[in-house]
Amino acid sequence: MKTLAAEASCGKTIETGEPAVQALSPYYGCGDQLKAKHAGTVMVSGRRLENWALELSPVRSGAIVLDAGCGWGRFTWTLVEAFGVKSTDIACVDSSHGMLVTAAEEAKLRSHRPEIICAGIQALPFPRGYFDGAMANHVLYHLSNIVEGVRELARVLKEDGWLLATTNSDEVDVPLLAFHYSALDKLGIDYEREARSSFSMENGGEALSKSFREIDRFYFEDETRYSTAEEFLASYRTIGRYRNLLARKDIDANKKRQLPLLVQQQAEAVIRKKGVLRSEVRMGAFVCRGPKQ
Repeated sequence: MKTLAAEASCGKTIETGEPAVQALSPYYGCGDQLKAKHAGTVMVSGRRLENWALELSPVRSGAIVLDAGCGWGRFTWTLVEAFGVKSTDIACVDSSHGMLVTAAEEAKLRSHRPEIICAGIQALPFPRGYFDGAMANHVLYHLSNIVEGVRELARVLKEDGWLLATTNSDEVDVPLLAFHYSALDKLGIDYEREARSSFSMENGGEALSKSFREIDRFYFEDETRYSTAEEFLASYRTIGRYRNLLARKDIDANKKRQLPLLVQQQAEAVIRKKGVLRSEVRMGAFVCRGPKQ
């Protein structure tokens, strides 16, 4: 791959100290917590979402691939280490400078050399038909205009290019979130409960169909289990809703300290009664082909 930063009109290779792009929330200002969240999520089956999803895509070892909304590089490292794609043939793009700093640190740790560029999915700094494949994993629901973002992803793909887009299902109950909201209610902390996702396994196909001719949908169903409340709490401390709440200046510091304790108490009650806390996992992947140029 040629140096993408040199070809791009508005992208740039990330180095510590460059001007930051505004992050979506404090949680996405750095990749450390997101990395910890992914590392700490262990499926009962032993599967990893990254490997499962990439097995579904037509990726090949000589491909030039875009990881759009790459975060700390979760899918990029699997693409290199399990699927044989050269790290120098991958462009890692994210709108958060802090995320890319974490990705760059991880790349150095793993001795990989992907191109790392700060840019948004809705305005990708690449020429038409540049990539063999693209990934937009657990990110499209963050976009202000998903249709526009998908159109951009299709634009930078070759005629026979593919897109892998993973996301969550809206049809699942998550104890981490249920306990979080219950604790907020008990503490009298104001919050706005999120509406259904703008890009989920149930509704994401519509936006994708506007820019791709073929779309296959696959569900990833599994389970995580917690045998101790401490284990559950460690997972809770890595989620965005909790980390973003800690950054709020309108919440009393004492309430912030009480919040994880209330979450832990709820987990303890379930484990004491059932012996284990089970959390259903339901998410999946869209594999798209035939970009509409």
